[in-house]
Amino acid sequence: MAAETRARDFKITVLGRTLEHLGTQMYKRRDVAIAELVANCWDAGAKRVDIEIPRAESYSPTTSVLTVTDDGSGMSDEEIEKNYLVIGRNRRSAGQGTVDGRRVMGRKGVGKLAGFGLARTMVVTTWRGGEACTLTLDAKSLKTDSDHTEDVAIPGVIAPKSSELPHLSGTRIEMKDLKHKSPVGIEGLNRSLARRFSATVRGEMEIYLNGERVTDPDISFDMREPASGDAATEIEPGQSIKWWAGFSHTVLPKELQGFTVIVNGKTAQAPPYFFDVEGTASGQHGTKYLTGVIEADYLDTGSDDDSDRVSTDRQEIDWDDDVSVPLKAWGDALTRKLLRERIEQRGQKLKDEVGTNPAFAARIARLDRSSAKQVDKFLELLGKAGTEGDRVDPLADTILRAFEYRQFHDFIAELDVAASDPLALQQAVEYMHDWKLLESRAVLEVVRGRLDIIDKFYELIVDDAPETASSKSRENLHDLIADYPWLINPEWQVFSEEKRITTKLRDWGREDLIDPAYAGRYDFLALSGNGELVVIEIKRAGHAVTTHDLYNLEEYARRLGDAQKVGLMAFISSEKFEISSGLRASWEQREDAALYSWQEIQTRARTYYEHYRAILEGDVEDAHFSRKEREVARTRDVLEGGAYRGVHLRRDGVGPQDVDYGANTDPEN
Repeated sequence: MAAETRARDFKITVLGRTLEHLGTQMYKRRDVAIAELVANCWDAGAKRVDIEIPRAESYSPTTSVLTVTDDGSGMSDEEIEKNYLVIGRNRRSAGQGTVDGRRVMGRKGVGKLAGFGLARTMVVTTWRGGEACTLTLDAKSLKTDSDHTEDVAIPGVIAPKSSELPHLSGTRIEMKDLKHKSPVGIEGLNRSLARRFSATVRGEMEIYLNGERVTDPDISFDMREPASGDAATEIEPGQSIKWWAGFSHTVLPKELQGFTVIVNGKTAQAPPYFFDVEGTASGQHGTKYLTGVIEADYLDTGSDDDSDRVSTDRQEIDWDDDVSVPLKAWGDALTRKLLRERIEQRGQKLKDEVGTNPAFAARIARLDRSSAKQVDKFLELLGKAGTEGDRVDPLADTILRAFEYRQFHDFIAELDVAASDPLALQQAVEYMHDWKLLESRAVLEVVRGRLDIIDKFYELIVDDAPETASSKSRENLHDLIADYPWLINPEWQVFSEEKRITTKLRDWGREDLIDPAYAGRYDFLALSGNGELVVIEIKRAGHAVTTHDLYNLEEYARRLGDAQKVGLMAFISSEKFEISSGLRASWEQREDAALYSWQEIQTRARTYYEHYRAILEGDVEDAHFSRKEREVARTRDVLEGGAYRGVHLRRDGVGPQDVDYGANTDPEN
């Protein structure tokens, strides 16, 4: 007998804004929300999931629809009422720990609300046995006053299964009235879904994104451990894991960087995760290339709340839990080991690459043995610092020329000092190459001009010039820094000045602002050498630092940090403070903050450019170049072998002098 169409009012019990908090607030990231809906498909026994994402060219928040369809068991209207619309239902504790032999991923009963992180309306259609049930969940109608509980009626329709529904049974969730103004990045979502579900899960349940199956990304590895497949490790008795890790040839997309920790087939610690090693010197560069998967099912074996070590949105493991601590220690040691091995490998690789280049090999062969060894050492350190691609040849050439043009003996000694830190060495050689210190007199004029600007900078500091222009004074610190941003720090790239925080967040695509009326505005934004954001606040030289100043800077960084990682807060003012000694001490000890005085900034800038002017004034095109080269060679002999000329050099007379008045000039006359 054919099923008849009938209406039914379903009922959901809502306490205040509970649904809004669980859906909208918990699942703000679109990839996280979609992954949660896919996990529900697994728990329904699905073998196939189809996700339809609006294309960018036709995307409209008001008309586009995002759909997730599975071929799972579907639900009857009674099951919708008693199970689906019960928020917080723990299927495991209810005796449903497995479905068709699969371990259930969900246990908190809130993943069904993930769609509210994407849209304001969810249309749920579920069917089996020739009968389909459709109901609409509207975020507005489910939102109640915060101080009382309310039963909300949800109109539904039960009807014969439509031919448009693709499987014998299943569930489809259509998300409408989308919240984000920008379309979903399909390539990024594909990568994210591949990382959020294990290969085993994706083998048993195929996931399709706009008709294309989600598969592991094709990564060209520089090194991988193990070479293929997974490695099995027992962290402690009863705590066994499977894992693999590797470094790609090129910088990885953000979704592929770092480890993902998978528990029972689904992400429990979202990538990019590096076991807190990314802040170390070895991790600052290599983590952009590192990717890996750790499967640790033992972290989620129970059904009670006490055995739950994974956050509700499946983004983070409770690493303080006694069961998680050994894995954290193991992962930390593994990550450090992998990064060290990669550093050593890349150093040897770059040295070999330069050494097998015929042009470079011939030049190295002409050097004395000691210099050749130093060149090899510096090349290896450049490799360890991450130098690669188009930067290898010019930087290798710069190092070789420093040894070939011996008047740069002092700079070579300074390179030797920097050799203890590969990144510092790379930076020094980068400066040598980029500013053409070895061959361009024009650069010397630039440096001299910068020193003149530094003098002007000092003049403004002494005169306590205002922060910005006013009716009393056109000259101001802000305009000088805007013209010459290197004054603050030659290693920072200043890219934005005096802008409202909310405007910058919108520039970065963050339309879902918590407080769009916030009027705070920073003075400058910069990028540091490791690519992290620097928020800069300046005050005139006579200004005394207040607690309010520091609070504002922290607030700027916190709000900007919602969209971009803020590595440093820099406050520049006088050396006067109207804050407690304890607060000042705590700020000075923070790694993410710096209190600079204008005098300190000026002194550092002058020292920096005076150093390079001294180097540049050794002009390699000078007619007396060969004489200076012989002088430096002799200096090496004296420093390495002692102050003894020998018969031949004594016969040649005194060495080169800075001023030549002519051989026949008698200084007595």
